[in-house]
Amino acid sequence: MLILKKWTKYLLLLILPLMTLVSLAGTSAHAATAIPDISEWQGKLTDKQVSGLKSQVAFVINRRQYGIGHVDRYASHNTALYTKYGIPFGEYDFATFSSPARAKAEAKTFYQRANPNAQFYVLDYEALHTSRGQSNAAVNAWYNEMHHLTNKKLVFYSYQSFATSYATQARKKFDAQWIANYSKKPTIQTDLWQFSNHKYFPALKKHVDASSILNSKKPLNWWIGGTPNASANN
Repeated sequence: MLILKKWTKYLLLLILPLMTLVSLAGTSAHAATAIPDISEWQGKLTDKQVSGLKSQVAFVINRRQYGIGHVDRYASHNTALYTKYGIPFGEYDFATFSSPARAKAEAKTFYQRANPNAQFYVLDYEALHTSRGQSNAAVNAWYNEMHHLTNKKLVFYSYQSFATSYATQARKKFDAQWIANYSKKPTIQTDLWQFSNHKYFPALKKHVDASSILNSKKPLNWWIGGTPNASANN
């Protein structure tokens, strides 16, 4: 019995540090899967912030414009820093178009303004400026124009209730759907889930919107691989 107790003690001494290391590695990996979306509201980022952010995120989604009329104040500066420090990123257009024709023009302007290093482009559709009857047609027009301009992935973003009310059909054409629902996981098709609007990122020293990958068929390398379009319906 004494020999058994001795061996048990030695085994514990070996196993406990290993368990701690595994636990820490898991924590680190989980932290690195967080995906913030950043706009001028987070300010003009510094080299120190972005270099520190690299170990805390999987990638970043950056706002480029608020419709045609407003270019995000720090979009060019911040996306240049992501490129400098090797952080993959996508860019989004907060939609303000009021018709299918305006949606097409907004998409074209967004594409011209975006950083060419962006891995994918997002339509942020969460405010209705068209009539209800035109909303799907306008989203479709935005998608068609972007699909004509680029072979990079196109992503639809909204919160669940808005997506199901105003983009029921058009959103399904996109390569992926990014859905916000803070109380629980979305119940509609979701590839990227915005689960919080108040997650703290130590490198930024700020609380920002944060998302995580929800669809195992679109893992991290799908988002940052820069591969050509593949329909979300596949």
